[in-house]
Amino acid sequence: MISRDHKSRIAVIGAGISGLSAAYFIRKKARLSGKRVQVDVIEKEAHVGGKFTSRREGGFLVEGGPNGFLDSKPWTMDLVRDLGMGDALLPSDEAAARRFIYSRGKLHELKASPVSFFKSNLLSLPGRLRIVGELFAPATPPGKDTTLAEFARRRLGEEVLERMLDPMVSGIFAGDPERMSLRACFPRIAELEETHGGLIRALMRIAAERKKAKKSGQEVVASSGPSGPGGVLTSFKEGVSTLTDRLASEFSGHVHTGNGVSSVVRDSNGWIVRTSSQEFAVDAVVLAVPADSAAGILAEAARQSARAINQIPYSPMAVVGLGYDIGDLGEPPHGFGYLIPSVERRKILGALWTSSIFPNYRSPDDRVLIRVMIGGARDHTTPFLDDAELVETARTELSTTMGLHAQPVFTTIFRWEKAIPLYTVGHLERLKSAEDALPRGLVLAGNAFRGVGINDCVRESEAAAEKALGMLR
Repeated sequence: MISRDHKSRIAVIGAGISGLSAAYFIRKKARLSGKRVQVDVIEKEAHVGGKFTSRREGGFLVEGGPNGFLDSKPWTMDLVRDLGMGDALLPSDEAAARRFIYSRGKLHELKASPVSFFKSNLLSLPGRLRIVGELFAPATPPGKDTTLAEFARRRLGEEVLERMLDPMVSGIFAGDPERMSLRACFPRIAELEETHGGLIRALMRIAAERKKAKKSGQEVVASSGPSGPGGVLTSFKEGVSTLTDRLASEFSGHVHTGNGVSSVVRDSNGWIVRTSSQEFAVDAVVLAVPADSAAGILAEAARQSARAINQIPYSPMAVVGLGYDIGDLGEPPHGFGYLIPSVERRKILGALWTSSIFPNYRSPDDRVLIRVMIGGARDHTTPFLDDAELVETARTELSTTMGLHAQPVFTTIFRWEKAIPLYTVGHLERLKSAEDALPRGLVLAGNAFRGVGINDCVRESEAAAEKALGMLR
């Protein structure tokens, strides 16, 4: 017999950034509203953090997953400050603003200003002139969920799709623009087209508004441009796992690791969460796990929801960390790193120059750390080569793309069978179907639904916390 006391109880399934953030917001909002709520976080792995894996070895600190978050959006920064972790933050170096694309046998720096971009030779002259034709391109039909590739071809041309959008989509989702949904992946771009009739018109209007705001003395946050997203990439001095470890410490005794959830079933008072070793009687459940895992857990309690979210695919990924003696390099890389268009047919998606992004915190002073990304939606094989083959693949590709021929003094590998969810065409409709069919007391969270970045996860976790608390009797 499972006993219940006078407290409300909420179970959060998954102890990654989404689950731990949701648990934190539930407890905080419950206290502010005077509710007594016990939160239990249930995680199948033996450790918390999910893909927030920061490995320290041989003087190097290598992230297995995300590097950090942008400070131009408030959600993660607000959470960090609320936790009193401001001193642990690590803003990226100014060099991180320099981003590159490997194309036609060389690295091209993405210029920040439109004028500098048009003077660069990343695109051919016809490719650059075709961008101007965006002013006259037909708009996306109302209500149509177009692919990123179709949108780019229609508005900006084939060369922009191949040389710019394709590597950008690889960098964010490790995805294929021929399958990805514009509205789900980049809702802001879809909104700009719908509101202003085109991207150039929208950018001109935004620039005018920013200029007006600056003249009136208002603070203006850096916006996105050809060289990348606005804001400063921010991490933590001891790695991103600092955040998830700190969140988990808030729930001492109520984080249950090594407990895989098999199902949730309704009972007369709420829900029973069944795990490999125990059962939890709760009033509401937040599922903050990958889509296929959530589908398996919901198979009995919410079949329609389970079928819908089980259609969300994932891209596989291997992250290869390579450390070098600085004396073995002709010149240490200076910048954020580079991405590679799929048309180049290389074996890697790109590389991050981690020592340049976060100098003094990710490698010893006399060494350099580079993270190489391998895999993605188009390559389900290479990430699962054996260690020696994977390292050799990374080295060969760095030799070709960077001219880096030195022998690494350090290597480490992370593999993710399901690295990043892919928002394919129809994603938002499937998500709505899943959420509409969920029984009361069940809430979805995590990066499989409305954004894959850290900021997105934290934002959606707060929304999930509010939903869960609203379902309590």
